[in-house]
Parts: sequence; C-alpha cells; structure tokens
Amino acid sequence: MAINLPKEERQSQIMEAAMKVITRKGFSNTRMDDIVNEAGMSKGAIYHHYQGKKEIFLALIGHWETQTFPDFYSRNGKERSAADTLRDFASEVIKVFKSRSHVFQAEVEFWALANQDDEVRKRSQELYEKIINLFELVIIKGVRENEFMNVDTRITAIYILSVFQGINWFCIFKDKKINAESYIRHSIELILTGLKKS
Repeated sequence: MAINLPKEERQSQIMEAAMKVITRKGFSNTRMDDIVNEAGMSKGAIYHHYQGKKEIFLALIGHWETQTFPDFYSRNGKERSAADTLRDFASEVIKVFKSRSHVFQAEVEFWALANQDDEVRKRSQELYEKIINLFELVIIKGVRENEFMNVDTRITAIYILSVFQGINWFCIFKDKKINAESYIRHSIELILTGLKKS
C-alpha cells in the first residue's frame, strides 16, 4: 500500500507499475485502471501525482533513466581507466537486464511513441543526449590519457549507445544461440579493441 509513503516513493511505485503494464500491453492498450491495479493504489492517489496516462509516460522516461543507467562517470570514476569504466557500465546493464528486463522493453515503447508524438520525441532525445554526452566524457578521458586512439568522440559515443541498445533484441526475441550477457560483454570488448591505442 502507498499510505504514509513519502511522495518520491509513491511516485516511484506508480512508475514501476506503469513500466510493467506498458511493457506488457503497450502504451496504446494501457488504461489508467491497469496502472491503478498494478500499483495497488487508488485512482485518486495516482491522479494526485499525474494528470493522466501521457503525463505518466513522460515521467516514465526520466524514471527509466535513473533506474536503468548507473552513474558511471562519478567522482569515483577518476581512478578507473576509460576501458574499465565502459566495462563497469556493461556489467551494470547486464545486472539490470537479469533482474528487470522489462525496463529495456520500455525503451521499445519510447521509440514507438517518439515516432508519433513530438513531446515524447523531445523528452527521449534529451535523455539520449545526456547518455551520449556521458559516453563522450569517457572517450575523451581515454584519448587524453593515451589509452584510446584519437577518434570522433560523438560518432563513437553514438556507436557505443547503439551497441547497448542491441539488448532490446533479447527482450523481444529469444535468441537460442547467444544470450544478452554474452552479446554485451563481447560487443564492449570489440569496441575497446578498436579504440585501443597501439
């Protein structure tokens, strides 16, 4: 129950419920009643925080960011090599995939709705821009410290992001020849081999 929970916890509970329902049913087939039932809260309690399904979906993009992507360029990251920072990021993505794969299924819904809705497209683009900028910081560090060869950091950051987004394949299709962890670990090592300064 959401009674007596702090506002942030109630909102997080709504976000988690919405994420599960939307990834199961899709945005267009999800009703507010579905989110109410999944959250175990009253409709009034949910409307106290969000005006409707669209507002919940927009908030869900920010929630997805904080719940899915670790703070992989924090103050502690200064001691780590750029390569190890990317490996740590890969490990975190794998951990989230194993425990909560539905968060990656939610990304597919973001893409689908971003193709139809300007507000969702703008919010999604802001999210991806932040992630690309973080990858660029790691690449710049690697170049500066002579760990990586000199590359176009934006192109490389987008490439790394697209490799991580490949995990969505494993949410939709059950590949019998390879699992998501093998895909991520192999892919990141291929990227690091390509970036390594000779």
